[in-house]
Amino acid sequence: MRTKVAIVGGGAAGLYAACFLAKAGVDFLLLERNKECGKKLLITGHGRCNITNLKEPSELKKGFHEAGNFVYPAISGFTPADIVRFIENELKVPLKTEENDRVFPVSDKASDVRDAFVRFLDREHILTDYKCSSITKENDAFRLVSEDGREVVSDRVILACGGSSYPQTGSDGSGFDLARSLGHTIAEPRGALAAVKTGDGLCGTLAGVTVENTVIRLYSGGRKTAETTGDLLFTHNGVSGPAVMEISREIPAAAGPDTYFEICFARGLSDKDLVEKIDGHGDTKLVNVVAEYVPKSLAATICGDGELYCRDVRAETRKAVYRKLAAYRMDVEKAPDIRTSYCTRGGVILNELDRKTYASKKVYGIYVVGENTDVDGISGGYNLTFAASSAHLAAKDIIKGIRI
Repeated sequence: MRTKVAIVGGGAAGLYAACFLAKAGVDFLLLERNKECGKKLLITGHGRCNITNLKEPSELKKGFHEAGNFVYPAISGFTPADIVRFIENELKVPLKTEENDRVFPVSDKASDVRDAFVRFLDREHILTDYKCSSITKENDAFRLVSEDGREVVSDRVILACGGSSYPQTGSDGSGFDLARSLGHTIAEPRGALAAVKTGDGLCGTLAGVTVENTVIRLYSGGRKTAETTGDLLFTHNGVSGPAVMEISREIPAAAGPDTYFEICFARGLSDKDLVEKIDGHGDTKLVNVVAEYVPKSLAATICGDGELYCRDVRAETRKAVYRKLAAYRMDVEKAPDIRTSYCTRGGVILNELDRKTYASKKVYGIYVVGENTDVDGISGGYNLTFAASSAHLAAKDIIKGIRI
C-alpha cells in the first residue's frame, strides 16, 4: 500500500492528526493495532472524556511540569477554544464546561467523541489490526511492516502510539521501540497520574473519604523532592485524588523506606490556632473541634479517644494531634505501576523534536506527537489538549510541505 502520510496509532493524537489531514485532502493511512480506534480515549475522564481545559495557554502550560515551555507553541497555536470549535462544529458533538474549566461532551459519554472521530474519517483510510513492527527509511520514503507482514510505503510518518499506560488499550510502549529504532532517545517511561500504594493502615479504614485542599510533600533520600496542593482521596490500600495523582510522577522508580509523603490535612492551621480553639471549647469533645478542619471520620482516627473533652486535653496530646493534622507521615510502598497509571512520564526526549512542528531532528519525514513524547500533564483535560495541539502542528507542517 502506498500513501502520502502514515499515522501509527489511532488514539487521540492519531485521530486528530487524521482529521486535520482529511480536511486538507491529504492522502493518509491511519494504522491502528486494535480492532477499533480510540480504545484508551474511551476511559479518559473516567469514561466521560475530558476533552480539554479552557484556561489560557499561558496558564495551561504550567500544568505540563518541566515541558511547559516546549508545549507552549502547540497549545497556543491550536488552543483549547480551537479544540472546542473543532469538536462541536466539525465532529458535531455538543460540549459543556464544568468546574475548573474542564470540558466534557454533554452526553458524558467518551464513546460519543470516539465515534464522532471515526465517522469523520473515511473508513478506507483506517487500517485496524495493524501492529507496526518496524519502520525503515529507503531513499526518500518509509517502509512500514506489520507483525503479519503487511507493508505500507509512505512519504511521511506520524508516530502517535501513546505511552506505556493501560497496555490493554494498545498503549503498550511499542511506539517507544519504533522511535528508538529510528535513532531517537527515550526518557525512561514511568507512571504518572496514578494512585499511590502506601504502608499505612489509616487508609483502609478511611477508604472513600476525601480531604480537600491538602498540602502533600514528597520526601526521598532525606530531602523534600516535590510539593503540591489539592484534594486527597483515601483508597483501600493507599491514596489518590488530584493532588496525589499530580505528585505521583515524582516518586522514584526505586522507592525505598526513605520515600514518604508528609501530608498537611489542615492547611493554614497553626499550633497556636489549635491551642486557642481547644482552650475556648472546654465542654466540647476534642474530636468535634478537630472535625472543624477535616472530615469527621479522619478526625476520629487522628484523635483516637472520641470521648475526650477539650478541658482534659494535655499538652502532649494536643501536640500529637497537631502533628498528625499538619505533617502526617505516610510511607510510600512503591512507585506507581505504569500499567495502571493514567499517563506516562517519559518518551522521545524533547530536544530531538522541533517544538513548532513536532518533526524529528534525527530523521527527516518523521513526526512524534502526543504521549509518544516525553510530555505529561496534570489531570483536567491537559493531556488530551496536548494530543490535539501537537497533532495539529505536525499535520500543519506536512500539509504545508505537500502544497509547496
